[in-house]
Amino acid sequence: MTKNALIHYRILWKPTGNQPGAKRGSSAGIGDQLRALVLLRDHPDPRRTDLRASMRDPFEQIWVRDFNLNASLKVIVLADASASMGYQGTVNRLAVTEDITSQLALSAYRSGDAFGFYAANSEMINKLTLPTRINRSAWLWVKQHLSTLEPSGNNADGLLKVSSLLPKQRCLVFVISDFRWTKDKTAKLFKALNHHDVVPIVLQDPSEIDQIPNRGIATLQDMETGRTQFVWMRPALKTQIAKARIEHIKTLQDTSRIYGYKPFLVKGKFKPESLTQYFMERSV
Repeated sequence: MTKNALIHYRILWKPTGNQPGAKRGSSAGIGDQLRALVLLRDHPDPRRTDLRASMRDPFEQIWVRDFNLNASLKVIVLADASASMGYQGTVNRLAVTEDITSQLALSAYRSGDAFGFYAANSEMINKLTLPTRINRSAWLWVKQHLSTLEPSGNNADGLLKVSSLLPKQRCLVFVISDFRWTKDKTAKLFKALNHHDVVPIVLQDPSEIDQIPNRGIATLQDMETGRTQFVWMRPALKTQIAKARIEHIKTLQDTSRIYGYKPFLVKGKFKPESLTQYFMERSV
């Protein structure tokens, strides 16, 4: 974990709650965003007296500034633990998941935000559940526990069950997966999470296309079912596989757009600054 590898995430909404943090909240309190001018008797804090407003008042009443509280938010990661996440090509897909999650956990703590983690395949994995709270060692917990995970199962339907366990107030939720799901299952999960601010993080591996030979016998394996198939590779088949991959991403983007989300693609290794750039562009 490098010292400067922090992710600076931005949100376009105001978190609720009274837990102090770095984000502009919607409740009254100590912050840097002026909320209103109120009478001293209603907000007895003479340190925030507004002299100009008080001098202009014909009734000679004392007015003070009322600010929005700088509040913390809840950052939650949902990780796909199905068999396809065990794919190892140019990179180890599970190791990339671990890297992203640990960086988010550390970044959340440095921002004064709560962090939570859930993993699921066909069922929620209880031993890989970290309750959402401010936790300075959450990134270390992630590294210790994800390193023991063995992806299994042919789906990630357990994430739907996790969605019902999330806090009722709006959270920043990251869904990390290769999204090798049907369009209907993706839409069902996104609909269940629609109350939250969701960032789908799509893991791709360059070897899935770039390292496939143009000609010759190749062994293709379905990571979800474990089935293998021998095929005679040729340029037309490789083009067909590449086209299917592009269509898969387009379908995911279209489904995400319906719910107001924007997928973040990780091709190979994860770079924290690229996710920070994603949030910068999203806030424009």
